[in-house]
Parts: sequence; structure tokens; C-alpha cells
Amino acid sequence: MLENKRNVNKRSLYGQVASALGERIVSGHYSQGANLPQEAKIMEEFSISRTALREAFKLLSAKGLIESKPKTGTKVSIKKQWNMLDADVLNWCFESDMGNEILADLFQFRQAIEPRAAMLAAKSGSDEQLLKIEEAYNKMEAAEYGTEQTLLADVEFHQSILTASGNALMDSFGTMLAEALYRSFDITTHRGEEYWQASLPMHKAVYLGIKSRSPDRANFEMMALLNVTDEGAKQTF
Repeated sequence: MLENKRNVNKRSLYGQVASALGERIVSGHYSQGANLPQEAKIMEEFSISRTALREAFKLLSAKGLIESKPKTGTKVSIKKQWNMLDADVLNWCFESDMGNEILADLFQFRQAIEPRAAMLAAKSGSDEQLLKIEEAYNKMEAAEYGTEQTLLADVEFHQSILTASGNALMDSFGTMLAEALYRSFDITTHRGEEYWQASLPMHKAVYLGIKSRSPDRANFEMMALLNVTDEGAKQTF
């Protein structure tokens, strides 16, 4: 099950406004460091009250996208202040011209974390946690290509390894980025069924390395999987 959920509820009016403004910010429609349009103009455009707009601003501020100061108005924050691990921010980036850049950054981030997580899982993961990894892999193998289950099982596989690492921060990484992983798997999987089928033995090799309690093997197999996946993703850009 995909654990990560977007924080913005688009069913609420202020949520819709926050989403629209967030997409504009990450796409560069509103430049970093520049003031947002006057509140009255935004209220008129979206037909919302000042209270609803302030709620939308609170959401965006919590994500590091905007900052409000007396006399200077509400400004777009510079990119390094954005909370890039936030599900909404990541997805807005994926939906913008930054999509390829964010996907590349995500792979680099994963390459720095997941091989180590596989190593730790092999070293100290419980039998129950390793069984979860096996079950996730079996779901991948049983999934019909082109269905959502293909993607969900892939996310579950990688999340299970991060959990089995025993490292709370790595476990949180998997939870926070579940939807981003889903989006990235969706991109790479769409290269074709042949690519998907070829990736299964590599996933199995990762699992077997962990199951054999061989940290070095688990680390190697995960890095090999991510390197191949990264190269495949670049071919889709």
C-alpha cells in the first residue's frame, strides 16, 4: 500500500488555490525572490475569501515555498528553502519542466541511501522483515505489466528494504518519498514490458543478497539495480 499521501486536499477551496500557486512557483511562473501578486488579485482570480487565501498561504509557507514579512508582502522563497521531501512539492516539480531534473536528483539520492540500506538489512534485518521483502518481490513477479500493482509492488519492495535496515531515518525516507518513487517507477516502467521483465532478476538478486546475509553482495546488487534503472530513466528524457 502506498503510504505517502499528499498534504494538500484539493477538495477544499484553499487546497485548490495552494496547489495552483504551488505549481506556478515550482514552474517558475512566479520567480524566486519575487513578490506574489497582491492578495486582492489572487482572491479575485480564484473567487475566494481572504480567510481561504490565508489558509492556502499557510500551506505553502509550511512547505518553504513562500515567506511573508511586514511591509514587503508575500515573496517566493529561493529554491534551497523549498522542502523538496514534501510530497506535494515533489509532485508539483514532477509535473513541471523540472520533472527530468528532479528525477535525476532522486536517483542520485537513492544511490546514496538504498545500497547502504540493503547492506544493513542483510546484516541485521529480522527474519520477519526479510519475509516482507520476499513477499513484495513475489508481488512484483505476479503483477501484470501495465497495471498499478506493478508500481505498488515495486514501491513496497524498496520500502521494505529501507525498513529492514533498522535505520529510522532510512525508514522515514521510504515513507516520505513513496509517491515520488511511484512516479519515478511509472516513468521507467513505461519503457516497455521487456525492460520490466529484465528488471525482475535484478530485484531478485537484491533480495537474495539480503536473504543470504551477505552485506557486500546486497550492497553491490542494489547499486547495480539503481545504476541500470538510472541509465534507463535517462533514455526516457
